[in-house]
Amino acid sequence: MTRLSLKAILPFCLLVCMALGRRVMFRYLAVVLVLFFASPAIADGPSYNFIQLSYQSVDLDDDSDFNVDGDGYGLLGSFEIGDSMFGFASYGKTDFDFGVELTQLQAGLGYRVGLTDNTDFYASLAYVEADLDASGFRSSDDSGYGATIGVRSIVTDLIELYGEVAYVDFGDGDNTGLGAGIWFNLTDSFALGVGAARDDDATAFGAGVRLYFGR
Repeated sequence: MTRLSLKAILPFCLLVCMALGRRVMFRYLAVVLVLFFASPAIADGPSYNFIQLSYQSVDLDDDSDFNVDGDGYGLLGSFEIGDSMFGFASYGKTDFDFGVELTQLQAGLGYRVGLTDNTDFYASLAYVEADLDASGFRSSDDSGYGATIGVRSIVTDLIELYGEVAYVDFGDGDNTGLGAGIWFNLTDSFALGVGAARDDDATAFGAGVRLYFGR
């Protein structure tokens, strides 16, 4: 059977799950209504102790008229290691048109530096593994690494903003994308987020729920 190449769609999908898995992307307008009834969270530096569940919608559209839509979910866990480092791991699954299914795993370490009491700069490096499966084709898997730099800022008791640049390399294909979004800290331990990510060939939107621990 014909082998389906990962190169066409894999790098950006993993980028979205990483840059969004660990932080976000989401269009969830109902959260605006919830804000009016929410208890404020304490304005403090960003926490890296959390579990996050997210939904994402991806549109892949390159210069060769290749256009595929997909949606799926991601699960991310992050935990602080001392005052400056954090570890993280994630699992994601995205279903595309034509019966194409992408599953990805990642695990890595990050380092953060406080720019102010409420704002962090961070950088992370991760091992990334992916499996692409399509009806009528042999499944294809690959592995590589991802690197991310970004900023998280608690701008009010309720709102955290973030922006980042993420890079993914699978040896025979790499990609760089931009992501940004907002988290609404409804309590000390519960937040809802919306955001988006973009590169030359793809756009992603999403919505997420985050549960903090150890705060």
